[in-house]
Amino acid sequence: MVTLEQRIRTAPSFVRFALVGLIATVVDFTLFNAALAGQYEPTTYHLLLAATSGFTVATYVSYQLNARFTFRANRDNRALGRYFTIAVVGVLIHNGALLLLRSALDPETFIELNAVKAGALSASMLWNYVGYRQFAFRRR
Repeated sequence: MVTLEQRIRTAPSFVRFALVGLIATVVDFTLFNAALAGQYEPTTYHLLLAATSGFTVATYVSYQLNARFTFRANRDNRALGRYFTIAVVGVLIHNGALLLLRSALDPETFIELNAVKAGALSASMLWNYVGYRQFAFRRR
């Protein structure tokens, strides 16, 4: 059971995580939209390629910022490997949710498609935070 003291101690890191996430989200959405520019109705392949590319670059940006500011951890190849292991599952959650939401909501505009992507991103956010905190940046 999580105590109130533990919740208070983790709140600042979650706030920092959210701010880093905002920066990474801007990177992700920028690359996503740039990759789909000019495509009125992107195919599933192009949609997943754009989503995965943006997510991957944003994950690297997020790793660098989270290691330094959120979790104040050393940045080394082992930590980067653990971080990307969590991110791989995160991208599977993200892309699965993206396809599910696209199918369910049938977005007709790029704004609607970006809203679908935002929903998919939120589906993977909790997984990423817990995984990064407990596995990637856990202090040994």
